[in-house]
Amino acid sequence: MDDRSLALYLSRILSGFYIFVFNEQKYKLVYPDINVKYEAEIYSQEEYEKNKYNDWIKKEDILYFLIELGIWPVDGENRLSKIETDIDNTKVELYKSFLNPAKTKTIRKKLNSLKKQYSNLINLKHSLDHITLDGYCESLKNDYILIHSICDLNNDYVFSFERDIDTILLKNFSSYLSNYSLDISIFKEIARSGLWKNYWSANKNNLFDKPVINWTDEQKTLVVISKMYDSVYEHPEAPADIVVEDDDMLDGWMIVQRRENEKQKNKSRNEKLLPGKLGNAQEVFLMAGSREEAQNIYSMNDEQSMGIIKERKNNILKQGTIKEQNLPDVQRDIILQSNEKRKQMRKS
Repeated sequence: MDDRSLALYLSRILSGFYIFVFNEQKYKLVYPDINVKYEAEIYSQEEYEKNKYNDWIKKEDILYFLIELGIWPVDGENRLSKIETDIDNTKVELYKSFLNPAKTKTIRKKLNSLKKQYSNLINLKHSLDHITLDGYCESLKNDYILIHSICDLNNDYVFSFERDIDTILLKNFSSYLSNYSLDISIFKEIARSGLWKNYWSANKNNLFDKPVINWTDEQKTLVVISKMYDSVYEHPEAPADIVVEDDDMLDGWMIVQRRENEKQKNKSRNEKLLPGKLGNAQEVFLMAGSREEAQNIYSMNDEQSMGIIKERKNNILKQGTIKEQNLPDVQRDIILQSNEKRKQMRKS
């Protein structure tokens, strides 16, 4: 983003309103305060109560309806979950390869492809939300907020509930403005910029002349992201600048940190299940009461132990049965112990 665009977006966020041109005329989008949002929620709830006994497709049934129409695949949820995991893993790959430009280029292509697949599936999943009662009421709520947000340059509302509303014009405004909403990547770039940091460093606890409850969504988003970057910079193992400045690489670093934290928490939690005195035991067997508990116990193994488990499983699958002393890892231990004994004998 060039400096002029960055300054323009930042001024828009700081001001709390957005001036735009529609049909060759200037308008102002004044972001609603908490009172308007509350009124919109009440209006939406009232319409829900009025319509809940009518013939609507239920929100929980929409996927079955989409499957019947051939819009949504039967295994769509599993695909979506797998792609989410693949995206996370690919971001981790990207982060770990940040010193290898050729490799990062290949990984980034893969990541972009996964993101596109994910976006397409999400669009399909929500393509008919508007025909559900929840979708209808959500639309009414958004319309209410928009009606109380669009002004001319004299701060007079363009629409009013006091007179008939041109619904087509309202929808045109809504469609037009949706194209100018700020993507999360723009907020991140602004948060990293020196222009914003001048404000942030000066007084991060009192940036806007109103209580937090009345900050605009854009203002809240920018502050939350700025705090996220503060946490990254203050981390004892903070990543290199090249990682921080790349959204996907930084996501990869954060995923690594999150997984490591979860691993440590699970380890501490699961160690409480272990018997008090283990001595030099190489293996400890614990009974699990559920699949989830079994997975938690299994996750207590470190990478080396996981490798041994996988190796044993492969050998058993190949040979059917195998004596413990013939397992590859046991054979290695025997050889190591034998070599150690020889060393000790030579010393003596």
